[in-house]
This record gives sequence, structure tokens and C-alpha cells, in this order.
Amino acid sequence: MKTWNNFFDLLSPHVPGCPQAAQTIALRQAAIAFCEQSLAWRYAHPEILVLSDTAKYFFDPPEGATVHAVTYAEFNDKQIEVSTMEHEIKIWNWRNVSGIPEYVLGGPISFTLVPKPDLSGTLKVRVVLKPSQGSAGIDDDIFNEYHEAIEHGALARLMLSPKKPYTDAVLANYHAQMFLIQTARAGVREAKSYNRSPLRTSIMRRR
Repeated sequence: MKTWNNFFDLLSPHVPGCPQAAQTIALRQAAIAFCEQSLAWRYAHPEILVLSDTAKYFFDPPEGATVHAVTYAEFNDKQIEVSTMEHEIKIWNWRNVSGIPEYVLGGPISFTLVPKPDLSGTLKVRVVLKPSQGSAGIDDDIFNEYHEAIEHGALARLMLSPKKPYTDAVLANYHAQMFLIQTARAGVREAKSYNRSPLRTSIMRRR
């Protein structure tokens, strides 16, 4: 894992006098936004043991991360649908139905299998991660590949701070635009990589 202070040498010259605590907050929020918009931090979640008559389960992401979205799911090696909205479930009276799960519903902390399983089995899910609000840093691979986009996002936030030596609305707008451009490029790149190669399991490592 790369802690937020790994960014300071790159960030601090652009925001003279900015406390490191403020830089950390801006970096964390920029990283969260980057991961949400680019879907770049993909993770093969450990297999989840499903119990008969138990519909709700909790995600177990790496320390300092939280699940942003489920992108793929299999129950007992058969693909099932992924949804974040109840109206997408096409099972009449699904709250009162049991059977073989057809949907994974919910996130980011927990999810529900629909319908409620009437048998045990194994659930495999692929998810997109993002830093949690209390995270101390970000995955090494995301830092190495996309630190520049996150820096732009952090600078855009910091330069909009009122009455600071580094306050600059024009530069803030520039960095905001660069953040959007580089985040979009990252999303396209990751989508292409995801479609043509096996999923990479990315785990935050302590050093």
C-alpha cells in the first residue's frame, strides 16, 4: 500500500503552506472519486460460503478499502445477475420467495441474494474497490499507474479553498478538467484490459 504521504513531494510544491492533514483529506477524496468513476481498482473477492435460508452477507474487502460495485457474480459456478436497484429484480414477490439465487442485490457493505437461497453453495464475485473514508493510502498498482490523475483531483479541491496562499480558481478548473480527462482514459484502458485478460486480484499491501 502507498500511504498518502507518498504523494506529498508531488503535491506540496503546488500548494505552498498547505497542511499535510488537508492534503491527505484532498488526496483521499480524489482517490475515491477516481476509483468510482474509472472502475480501475478491480478485485476478485474471496469466495463466500452461502447457507440455506440465509439471504444477507457482508463483503470482506482488503483493509482500508470498501466495495464500490459488484461487476460479476456466480453461484455454484453459474453466472447470476448483479443489481443495485430493487426494481430491476424480475421475480414477483421476491421478498417472500426461496430458491436458487438469481440476483446479487446491494452494496457497498453487504448484499442480499435474491431469491433467498434454499440450498447451500459458493458465491464468487468480482468487485470494484475504492479507498474507505478512514484509509491510510491506496493500492500500489493504482498509485503506480494513476497517481497523476489523483494529484490533479486533489489540487482541484485544494485550490478552491478560500483565502489561502494557493487559492486559484483558474488553476483549480484546469486540474479538475485534467482529472476528468485522465480518469476517463483510465476507465477506457481498464475496460479494454478487463475484457481481454483474466481478472487481476489486487490486495493492499503494508510496507
